[in-house]
Amino acid sequence: MDGNKKEGVSVKEIEDFAKKHRYEVFFCLTFLLACFFSFVMFGTGWAIMAGAAGAIIGVLLSGKVMHFSKSIFNFVFKQEKTTQLVLAGVVLILAIFLPPLIFLIIGMHGGKDIYHWAMEICSQHNK
Repeated sequence: MDGNKKEGVSVKEIEDFAKKHRYEVFFCLTFLLACFFSFVMFGTGWAIMAGAAGAIIGVLLSGKVMHFSKSIFNFVFKQEKTTQLVLAGVVLILAIFLPPLIFLIIGMHGGKDIYHWAMEICSQHNK
């Protein structure tokens, strides 16, 4: 074996990656935890029902969902980094203990986005 060749990934490389892609890491970790713990604690039926309910809410109240989401993100990003980390920890704990809530939120954003995309594409074809 070559002495210069390293195996695996160093902790420093992981930290650098996480700092560069912190939002992607946070959201993926949240979704993975919600997925895993929905299997373990609640069963997949609750996750599917929460996602579907969220999608219906997102389609029917797309403006409210967008306003609420922007308000939440504006609040979070106005906070200091330490407070943002605490809030991220709270969301990860919610993903563990209340995974259907995460699927409800995902469904709301999915429903909102599908509705807006459909309206945008419809208006392009009706010109």
